[in-house]
Amino acid sequence: MKFLTSFFPIIALIVILGCNKSVDSPPNLTFQLNQNEKSVYESLKQDLDESALQNLDPKSVAKLYVFSRFEADHDVAYLLYTQRKGHVAWSKKEDEQIPEKDRGTKEQILAQYKNLEHGRFVQISDYEGYIEYEVIPGEKSGFQMILDETGIWKVSFMPIQ
Repeated sequence: MKFLTSFFPIIALIVILGCNKSVDSPPNLTFQLNQNEKSVYESLKQDLDESALQNLDPKSVAKLYVFSRFEADHDVAYLLYTQRKGHVAWSKKEDEQIPEKDRGTKEQILAQYKNLEHGRFVQISDYEGYIEYEVIPGEKSGFQMILDETGIWKVSFMPIQ
């Protein structure tokens, strides 16, 4: 009996800690990049050359943007912003000065872009369009895209307003 009473506090502590410990799994995106998108993303990470985007549709570019934001890969995310004259909101140098705390948490990114991959692209002019998607049933959102002069669809600065 003495054996059990000496171990009881240790066992109780293990049980209490085990029950109170919250096991939060890391947040995950609601979509995966397909093989082509993965290849383009890796190319962008390595070279930061927008020509890798040449044959991608707007939804794929949007997914790459969300993925790069989720991964905190700010260089790739900035590369995915449009550089079309009259549509640039801030420079690369200004982007580099944005504090990490102001870029949004993974949870915020997940909430903001939830179901984007299921949206449909709507082109509204020769060089403007948006991806319409439902964040939650009945609540639609639009993700703005701009066709650069190079013929590549890019993300509008502040794509959701």
